[in-house]
Amino acid sequence: MEKGRRPLSLSLLSFFLAVTGIATAAFWVLFFSKKIQATETQQDEAFERAFPLADSWMIACALVSAKNILKMNKKGFFAGAAAASALIFLGCMDILYSLENRKYIPLNKDRAQMLFIHIWTILLGSISMSLLWKKRDLFIND
Repeated sequence: MEKGRRPLSLSLLSFFLAVTGIATAAFWVLFFSKKIQATETQQDEAFERAFPLADSWMIACALVSAKNILKMNKKGFFAGAAAASALIFLGCMDILYSLENRKYIPLNKDRAQMLFIHIWTILLGSISMSLLWKKRDLFIND
């Protein structure tokens, strides 16, 4: 494939990064407007409130990446790698906290949704990093 030409896999990656960034931003709007209850205990609430800044970094990287992957420029590659790393880091923090505090057991609807989000975060970060690296030579300078 020639440089600057976008394969379907990168178009899909752009879409999933954009959706993840927008969904995460929407979560925080709903959380702080008290439209959703995302915690069970005061400890969970304190843990959750430690994430908005880090999530904002991931959101910014994901959205910048999504836009620039479509343009196949180096900003898309760089921001995508940053978003991927942030996703993996955030997912690892959530999973470790949830395992240490037995948040997956019993696995009811809400906890299954939380587990899905944690797995999604790790998988999207890992797939993003791998795909961007494999396709790195297709990105152009702008």
